[in-house]
Amino acid sequence: MGTKSILRTCFVLLFVLGRSPIATASLPNYIDSESELPSSSQESKKSFQGSLSGLYAIPTWKLPHITQPQNDFGSLYLQAQIAQNELEQLIQQTSMITGTSASSPGIKSRDRAEYKIATELNGSVHKLTDLARGSLVANDINSLVQTFELLSKEVTIVEVKNRFKQPAKSGYRDLKMLVRLPNSQHIVEIQLHLEGISDIKNGKEHQLYEQIQTIERIAKANNRQLNDIELAKIRQLRNQSQYLYSSAWQEYLQPKLAVS
Repeated sequence: MGTKSILRTCFVLLFVLGRSPIATASLPNYIDSESELPSSSQESKKSFQGSLSGLYAIPTWKLPHITQPQNDFGSLYLQAQIAQNELEQLIQQTSMITGTSASSPGIKSRDRAEYKIATELNGSVHKLTDLARGSLVANDINSLVQTFELLSKEVTIVEVKNRFKQPAKSGYRDLKMLVRLPNSQHIVEIQLHLEGISDIKNGKEHQLYEQIQTIERIAKANNRQLNDIELAKIRQLRNQSQYLYSSAWQEYLQPKLAVS
């Protein structure tokens, strides 16, 4: 039996045991009172509204002077490998508790890391904060908020970018965090996604982005500016991307009614 199956069994047992006479005695006696039980649709709507409010309440913020504990690239890269293992254990444990899916692209390659340090960070090795990274994909807003709250108790958050509240120009939404791990003290990147939006990012939107890149590369190879036809095509592709993300997000804004 897998770990998830064991956890589910434990939850079921706790629920069954919680239905004992002692536990039941503490419940309000709706049958004998004039009050009516709230309908499942009312409960679902209230729960959804609370989850959405909780998501929007997560602020975008950043601590000043975020730096890694190492400034030598060789030492930092070695530490990042240890941190990646620590991070993967953390997100796997979190996924089992919250019902989300954990994934990791692995540590950033040395070539890409050194290129970023040289071109974006002015040679400051200690400012590279996304060597180790991972993500969690939720099926609904409530699970995503619960995941954020659970992680905030396990790590030290140093930056949050809430793109559900303020989406990217493409319409893409996620919750990106930089956190300091408790053991390695290394800063890593964690992204929290909603499944429908993540699927578009890795599927149809990626295809649209590749088409835009192809148009731009052709113009650059010919050492010229984009012409009117190319600009119109790029606008059309970007509008398609915005429509896909907007449609996916609207699906999550409809409270799911409980099935009796």
